[in-house]
Amino acid sequence: MDTVKSVADFISIILDRPASPRFVSTYRGHGSPDFKLRPSIFRKQSTRENEHILLRELIAAHPEDFNGDTSALETLVRMQHYSLPTRLLDVSMNPLVALYFACESVKKRVRTIRNGISTSKTVENDGHVAILSVSKTRIRYFDSDTVSCLTNLARLPSKLKDKLNTDLEMDEFNVSLPVKRLLHFINQEKHGFLPEIEPSDLDSIILVKPKQNNKRIMAQAGAFFAFGLADEIFDSNDHGIKVERIPVDADLKPEILSQLDKLGINEKTMFPEIDRAARYITGSLSTGDAASKVI
Repeated sequence: MDTVKSVADFISIILDRPASPRFVSTYRGHGSPDFKLRPSIFRKQSTRENEHILLRELIAAHPEDFNGDTSALETLVRMQHYSLPTRLLDVSMNPLVALYFACESVKKRVRTIRNGISTSKTVENDGHVAILSVSKTRIRYFDSDTVSCLTNLARLPSKLKDKLNTDLEMDEFNVSLPVKRLLHFINQEKHGFLPEIEPSDLDSIILVKPKQNNKRIMAQAGAFFAFGLADEIFDSNDHGIKVERIPVDADLKPEILSQLDKLGINEKTMFPEIDRAARYITGSLSTGDAASKVI
């Protein structure tokens, strides 16, 4: 696929893509081609092994921030908001939002020859927008039982997660110790939940539409892929999710960001918290943009 050099290029590619009524397309921007479609909790062994501790530590330190959360999903969404690693992978329903994140500056060192001498220099990485198309049958909402099963895995100690055997028959699976413990957590948020988990559900990755009760989720047209025991989405139609990638020219990232700003896609609108708005407004003074908007 041709490398995107402008917002117009990108919009043209999106509009030319064939649409299917059976699939929904979501978008995620990466500032480097090296970034994987992997939730933050799985990117380091230390966070993977201590997932249940990270969750409890943050709630213990700031209980007032989690008072209104009634499910593991809501807790993980809030953790994601505060940049704590989770088993959620955030995506957007708006391709321009993904293009904004694809223009994040990510540097790399490359080898070069100068005057016959081998040396290295720092250059900007190409970005890319990953288009993740998923069947509508694999979409769930915030109150889904399957979502409860996947997100409550975050509360299960690593040693118990490692003992989950999804190859077992359903009856045998549901009487195993790790599943009993998982069911205990699920019942804390869903008192009428039947003590039956389909083993294959825990191997799945599903698209979750959360409550639109978070300013950042609303601003970014956000949704999440919730991961069970799988830890990455691969390009080979993995888990029924088709992945396409649109490369973004490294040298034109600043220009594309400037064009997006004219369309109202910038740090202030993507991150509506007051500190990010203040940073955007301060930065815009150098170009005169803020002053020009004052009447």
